[in-house]
Amino acid sequence: MRPDVLVGPSEWVVEQFGDKVAGELWTRVPEALSTAMEREIHSHPAMTQTMERVIANPRWPLPYEELVLFLGTLPGAEIITVPKSVYQLVVINGHVVVPWCFGQSARDSMLDAPVGRSFGRLARELLRRFGPPWRRSQAESPLPLDAVDEREVAKICAAIAQIDPKPEVVIAGFAGAPTLGLLRACLGEIKSTDNGSLNWSHLDDLPLPPPVIPRPRRMQFP
Repeated sequence: MRPDVLVGPSEWVVEQFGDKVAGELWTRVPEALSTAMEREIHSHPAMTQTMERVIANPRWPLPYEELVLFLGTLPGAEIITVPKSVYQLVVINGHVVVPWCFGQSARDSMLDAPVGRSFGRLARELLRRFGPPWRRSQAESPLPLDAVDEREVAKICAAIAQIDPKPEVVIAGFAGAPTLGLLRACLGEIKSTDNGSLNWSHLDDLPLPPPVIPRPRRMQFP
């Protein structure tokens, strides 16, 4: 673990999520993201280039699934799902936690990642509805036409809109590679600048869980 990463939750996480869940959230978010990476790696061990595209795809379902599994049992958590959708989210104490792959190297910092440029349709729509006022940057990559994705995003955002008061958006960012697994995990909150662009108002690097050591296979004798 890098020396600049706190062992326990930051003051910001305690302030946002409360004393009861801050410590659990601090370790469970990276555990969930690490589990998603390990599942993908073990499912397709020989497909490195394909896996890189899968992990960077905002519609990759495993981070959403694992965050719900790891965080959904915490006090104050509410799970938001849409039938037949890759998207499922957890809302904890007024914050909806959204996964985002910001890089594929331990040298990549979420603080340096351009906010919004590689966000998928879901993150962009959640920020538009529940985040700070902002306007689209000309550097922001346009999204491909995808009727299925648009429909799923509209449904899950409509479900979250029923929550009162409306939740704030927290990004659970991660960097990972097919051959190395999870390399960095972060929690961040976004603000808008005076000119309407997006920037990080706060960001924490989270402690990574111990690497998963594969169990040796047992010898089988005839």
